[in-house]
Amino acid sequence: MSQLLPPNSTQFERNFTAVTSQNSALSVAIKTLASIDDAPDPFLSFLAWQYSVDSWDTSWQPSLQRQLIKKSFRQHQIKGTRQAVREVLAQFGYQCIFKEWFEATPMGTPGTFTLELDLNGLELTEDTYAEVNRLVKDAKPASRHLTNLIINVQPICIPRVAVGTHGAETVTIYVE
Repeated sequence: MSQLLPPNSTQFERNFTAVTSQNSALSVAIKTLASIDDAPDPFLSFLAWQYSVDSWDTSWQPSLQRQLIKKSFRQHQIKGTRQAVREVLAQFGYQCIFKEWFEATPMGTPGTFTLELDLNGLELTEDTYAEVNRLVKDAKPASRHLTNLIINVQPICIPRVAVGTHGAETVTIYVE
């Protein structure tokens, strides 16, 4: 970098050039930053912004983050459809039944829909519930409003076996 400075540069300019060249040096090759598969994990947030990923959390596993970035183009193609709601929830392991107002018996209020969500044995927490609502709001048709969210929770039972014995005698006391 100092080779680009003119011979009459000041000491301040040479020092400034030395410091800034150290600060601007990347520890990774620039061409890997544009590749979803090759980009280092700390740079995935920038790729998500570049590909306009709607749902993003830095605490998610990098493999899930890469998957969401890859699926972003498809999500934007189908955004605002039933399939968009199904796919965005399927990414997190959920299955859903999307029923619009004209499919309900009796017929619902025009412009509304109900959603039946199966958690597939996953834990339901307050954060999970808020995340589901946010994902549905982002992916649903803009002209439709969610009127009822039914969440099916299937508990995962761990079989436990217990054995107990009990012995007893009946004693009758007669008082005279």
